[in-house]
Amino acid sequence: MATEKEMYELLGRMLTDGKLRAALLEDPLKATQALGLNLTEEQLAGLRATDLENLAEGLDERLSKYSFSSSRY
Repeated sequence: MATEKEMYELLGRMLTDGKLRAALLEDPLKATQALGLNLTEEQLAGLRATDLENLAEGLDERLSKYSFSSSRY
């Protein structure tokens, strides 16, 4: 069973890593096992039910609208 922290880290990586996102879309079990994560059936079902591509695209659109040059960080 992956911890809540591990699941959040996985989703964060998925949002920024197109290769990981593609692997998760193709075979979430294989992709998560390759990362050393042991997901429960419930966690896998939640991952499969999430529209990962749409979620990532929405984030990309929001980030592209933000001007990082105006940021102090």
